[in-house]
Formats: sequence, structure tokens, C-alpha cells
Amino acid sequence: MLFAGCKADILASSVFNFAHTQVLIDEINKLISPEVSQIDDSDQKRDQQLKYQIVEAIFFEIYTPDVSGETIELIKKIRLDNQKACIFILVTHAKSFSSINFYIAGADHCIKLPNDPQEKRNLLSRLIDESHWKSPKKLHLDRTRLLLCSSTSKLEISYTEMTIIDALIQAPEHVMSQDGIAKTLDPNIVFYDPRALEKTISRLRTKIKKTYNVEIIISVRSHGYRLRRDTVWY
Repeated sequence: MLFAGCKADILASSVFNFAHTQVLIDEINKLISPEVSQIDDSDQKRDQQLKYQIVEAIFFEIYTPDVSGETIELIKKIRLDNQKACIFILVTHAKSFSSINFYIAGADHCIKLPNDPQEKRNLLSRLIDESHWKSPKKLHLDRTRLLLCSSTSKLEISYTEMTIIDALIQAPEHVMSQDGIAKTLDPNIVFYDPRALEKTISRLRTKIKKTYNVEIIISVRSHGYRLRRDTVWY
């Protein structure tokens, strides 16, 4: 089963917790209590009643590879109602794990948690604190003037950099492969140097980090890149 735990007032909560093991349930509750509602098996059977459109954050535990498929399908369903919620994928099993399909479905953070309790707590705390849920940033992409702006400052960017950000904004769930980005930059391209593209994006990330102290373009291992959700707008 995907869900475990005790029932709660699921309509009043701003956070849903789909964690399975009690240790992880307790850790999440300590970090974000009292906002969290634990979702159990009976809620799974009536998930049409869950008000996904009002939820701010959702935690999923991948405690066995067998629950990956149903979790991905539920994430897709949630994204039909809610494009702003921060979705965390927390992997606790020991087998190999790929985050690609979770990001493509609409997850925001996919991490494999360490066994050490203190390391796990520190990683979870840092992950939550740095998320767009707890640390919101609003940046405006000015495509005409080639600027990335906050309410107080402006960052000049190149046409190529603007095109990359623009493509990620428009991509489904803000996720694109390296090939997809390369074709956006040059629709007629047949071959390209992945290292050159990586350097271009790395320079852009460094500029934005230096100016606004936020990572808005995040690598998706063995796939490409994703844009930090609910951060950049036109």
C-alpha cells in the first residue's frame, strides 16, 4: 500500500503527508507541525475528496520500488489541480532509484534519505527550508529587455540565457532534456556539444545565485534541467 498512518482533518490542512514508516512520519511532523495531515489507506480509496488544489506541500515516501508507479500517477493527478504545491519525494529503500519520471510527473524534490537519524533530520530540514514553499522568490523574465528582475534589482542576461529560461517556463512541469534545450536554441541542430551547453547553463545559474541567492535551474541527473517552481514569471 502507498499510504499509512492516522486519519486527520484533511480538508483543513496545508500539508499532506503520504509517508509510510512511522519514523519518517514523526520526523516530518516535528519539522512542520501542526500544519500536517497524515493520509491513510481509507483516504486512498476516496482520494477524489482530497482538496489537492488548496495544499501547499505534499510528502511521499518511496519505501519500496513497487510504489513508484502509483506515486507518479498520483503526482500527475495532483498537478491537474495544483501547479504551486511543493512535492517532496523521499526515498527510504536501499535499492537503486531514478528521479527522472518523478520530476517529469511534477515532483519538486527527490532525495534518497540516509540511514543515520541526525543526517536524515538535517537533510530534511535543509530541503524544506530551501524549497519554494518555505523560501518563496518571485522573479520576472523580461524577454524584450533581456532582464531577470526582482522587486528591487535587475540582472542582465544574454539572448541565449533568456531563451533557456523561457523554454523551461513553458516546458511541461518546467522540466526539459538537454536535447530539448539544444533544439530550442537551434531548431535545425543535428549535433551539439553537451559540455558547452552545461557550461552555458552553469554560468547562468552562477549569475542568478550571485544576484538573488537562489538556485532556479536545477540539474535532473541523466536527463536535463528543471526550473524552480513558482519562481519565474513573465
